[in-house]
Amino acid sequence: MTSTPTSTAPGPELLNERSIGGILVHLLSIPTGVVGAGLVYLVATNEFTKRNARNALNWHLAVLALTVLTFGSIFILAELTGQGITNIVTLSSPIATGAGLVVSALFLVWMIVTTSTFLVGFIATGKAIFGDVWRYPLTPRLVERFGSQVELPGGWPVVIVGYVVVAPLVIGTVFFGPQEGVAIIATAFGLFGLIMILAPLTGVAMYLHATRASPANTNWKPHTVVYIGAPVLVAVLAYALSRTFTDSINPGGDAMYVFLAAFWVASLAYVLRWRSVSS
Repeated sequence: MTSTPTSTAPGPELLNERSIGGILVHLLSIPTGVVGAGLVYLVATNEFTKRNARNALNWHLAVLALTVLTFGSIFILAELTGQGITNIVTLSSPIATGAGLVVSALFLVWMIVTTSTFLVGFIATGKAIFGDVWRYPLTPRLVERFGSQVELPGGWPVVIVGYVVVAPLVIGTVFFGPQEGVAIIATAFGLFGLIMILAPLTGVAMYLHATRASPANTNWKPHTVVYIGAPVLVAVLAYALSRTFTDSINPGGDAMYVFLAAFWVASLAYVLRWRSVSS
């Protein structure tokens, strides 16, 4: 009696279906939020990575919107009840009490959602390890709905030009603008956006433009390592000099400003070079 070997159907080829980027994007985006997930989504060419990054980005965009709504409501309520900068009371006591309850409930929801970011991030990572693309619960499909509407015609140089224009305005306001009242709050938000959003997005824009959309039929092959790496190196040197030879209480802050300025020079050089070869 001969035994017939049992044939088994091959399992899913997980190593071909998944990618390291698609697995790690969920963990990366926990501390970095929209910036980390968005950068991975923009840079990714692997479909598994892009789908996972899109799901993470949808979640963090929703969390960002809830954060703005929550703290914007807290700020407005404080201003309208005489507890803010203006010290002017414009709401009656019953209305202020009701508004306070609504804002408190909104803040509680924000805390629950923000804390859940850790849980859903780890769940999505575990799913991705086994080759699944898990959509975060109760998350609107913001990227799918609005992604095509925010694509920039003409390519990513528009973002780089944006940095060239915006960076001097923000840095100039930091050093020479008003240092009190609402203006300083706006300046702080502008600086945060420049450091955490626009500067990283500009680096990604350089990479995408240089690798995917650089001018055809030209000998110019932009090396993004130089355009991005040189400002980083200058910032490292500035940190070392500030810490060694000055009495600065914040060498890291000094290095950040030096990086923003050096990156502005690199961005301007990139734009000028791009215009010279494309004209």
